[in-house]
Amino acid sequence: MKIAYQGIQGAYSHKALEQIEGEKVGLPTFHDVYEAVSSGKVDLGLLPIENSLIGTIYETIDLLAGGDLKIVGEIIIKIDHCLLALPGAKIQKVLSHPKALAQCTRFFKAHPEWEIVPHYDTAGAAHDIAMSGDRTVGAIASEAAAKEYGLEIIQRNVQDHEQNYTRFFLISKTGTSGNKGSLCFTLDHAPGKLVEMLDQFAKAGMNLTHIVSRPIPGKPFEYLFYVDLEGPQEGLKKIKAKYLGSYETISHRRH
Repeated sequence: MKIAYQGIQGAYSHKALEQIEGEKVGLPTFHDVYEAVSSGKVDLGLLPIENSLIGTIYETIDLLAGGDLKIVGEIIIKIDHCLLALPGAKIQKVLSHPKALAQCTRFFKAHPEWEIVPHYDTAGAAHDIAMSGDRTVGAIASEAAAKEYGLEIIQRNVQDHEQNYTRFFLISKTGTSGNKGSLCFTLDHAPGKLVEMLDQFAKAGMNLTHIVSRPIPGKPFEYLFYVDLEGPQEGLKKIKAKYLGSYETISHRRH
């Protein structure tokens, strides 16, 4: 079995797959992961859906809503960001994935002298620094990335809060069953329509755990709603919505 993830070895997505058997295939972007599953090049894909500090990963929602792949599992891991650099570094610039940088705003406020540069991947930033030999550049990445690419950990736990978790979805061409579900829907612009939809979830015995809205391209100020729910999935069959999958939490690592 092949499983695609965004990044390279040492990335948090790679860490999330540690307990999943199969060949791990690192790819540059979330879109690349989705397309690899859709085309059949891999059996499963891993995409982040939500971080406890910065919220929803909207690119993942857009991919799920716009395609036919199904969510088949949920993985939650703790995220501990480290500042990495080569030995003897005098940092002037810091690289990392934009989502990781956004989780470390307080840390960067304490270092206004540094240039903050987005990179396609946390571990990729560490790898590039190691390959370049540049001692003026640091990376925000994992302890695993430091070990993998021979960098020093300058400072640990640089995220804005100690309790920092990312929730990932496993996606596949074929669906599974479970006590959790995700779906998306649109509504007419009329009073009470959202309340009516939410009432249907309640009557079906579903606990709504996550709801966000996304603009619909080509329809200014019209929105698609995305929700995660817990409860008996058979209760959703009567609800008019695009069903994105039924699944269970495969792993929730708190450390």
